Parts: sequence; structure tokens; C-alpha cells
Amino acid sequence: MLVVTLVTASLGQWQLRRAQEKIGLQAKADLAARSEPLDASPLPTVPDALEGRAVRVRGQFVPAGTIYIDNRTHRGVAGFHVLTPVRIMESSMHVLVLRGWVPRDVRDRNRLPDVKTPSGNIEIVGMAQGALARSLELKAAPAPRPGERLWQNLDPDVYRTWSGLTLQPYLVRQAPGAGIDDGLIREWRAAGTDVDKHRAYALQWFVMSAAALAVTLYLIYLVRRDFSQPHHPDA
Repeated sequence: MLVVTLVTASLGQWQLRRAQEKIGLQAKADLAARSEPLDASPLPTVPDALEGRAVRVRGQFVPAGTIYIDNRTHRGVAGFHVLTPVRIMESSMHVLVLRGWVPRDVRDRNRLPDVKTPSGNIEIVGMAQGALARSLELKAAPAPRPGERLWQNLDPDVYRTWSGLTLQPYLVRQAPGAGIDDGLIREWRAAGTDVDKHRAYALQWFVMSAAALAVTLYLIYLVRRDFSQPHHPDA
């Protein structure tokens, strides 16, 4: 019971630390939203230098590089995340843009939707992030074949090989209301939306820890009481 007390107390502390991390990420995101966007460079950039920063990408979409990430939900509806590379203006460097979410066909889950992709020069403003959240895979998926656009997860190195493009080591999550009418939904979850969930979990762990501690103290009391009572060998 003493081990249970210590473990549950440790888990409660861990949930509180997770809540503080989410608060920090949200504060960073709020600051980035108020800052002037940085222009995407045609030269390779260290991803940590841009993580969570507002970024502006000027160039042209490359529709042939569009992929769909499977098993992404929005308000309980299954669908895809759509990613398309943008060739930075007057360069051979590309930036992969997380453009938004689109629902899947309820009759054929593997049928890819038609997504409008603007042609010509465009300007995308969004948030830089080093990686895309991964969904659970029971085993490693084989490398996508040429032309295969439905992916379970995004692996940047695999994507570079698949597309043959020179790519920045980060992607840009396109901001809502960018003036691009493509039918995609860009309602991104804020980093601090589940802080209360972590606090609630922490409270549950602390309650369990307190209960285990109470049981531990009671057991100690019983043991000490038994040893303090006189023993009668003939009884």
C-alpha cells in the first residue's frame, strides 16, 4: 500500500507537469499569433528555430505532391488531413503545408475527396511545427508506392524520397481565414484546451494516493496494536 501511495502521488505530479507544459505551449502560441510572421527561407532551416512561430510562405502549390493522412477526426467525424507542398518563390526549396481537414466518403473509406488547389502564386500564413502527430500503428507500414496518396502517418524522410522534392525540415499548419477557398476545415485545437483534463486526472491520482496512505496508516496501527497487546502462551 505504501508503494501504491508513492506511485499514485507521482502520477498526480506528472499530470500537473503536463498541465503546465500545455499552458506554456498555449502562451507560446498566443505570442506567435501576435507576432509578425517570418518569411520561409529558401535555405534549409533548423526546425527548432521556427517551432511554434508564425511563418509566411510565398510561392506555388505543387498538387502532384498532395497526400492525405488517414484517421483524423473533427468533432467526432472521421476524415483526412490534407498536406500539399509549396515551392518557395524563386527557389527549388519546398515547404509542406498542412492545409486542413476534409471528411471521408462514408460509403468508401479509401476514396479520396476532390480538393481544390489554387494555381499561380499564393501566400500562406500559418504556424511552423516540426512534426505531425502520429496515429497508432500496430506494425510499420510499407513505403508508399509512386502515386499512392493515402498515408497512415507522415514520415518526412519517406515523403522526401516519395516526392523527390527538396523540403524544409518543418511543416506549416495553415491558419484559418487565409482568404483561400478550398473547402477545407482549419479549426485547429489549441495547445491549452485540455489543461483541465490533466488537472482532473491529477486530482483523481491524489485522491487515490490519499486513500492508499490512509489504508497504510491503518494497517500500521493494527500491527502496532497487536504487538503492544500482552501475549498469553497458554491461551
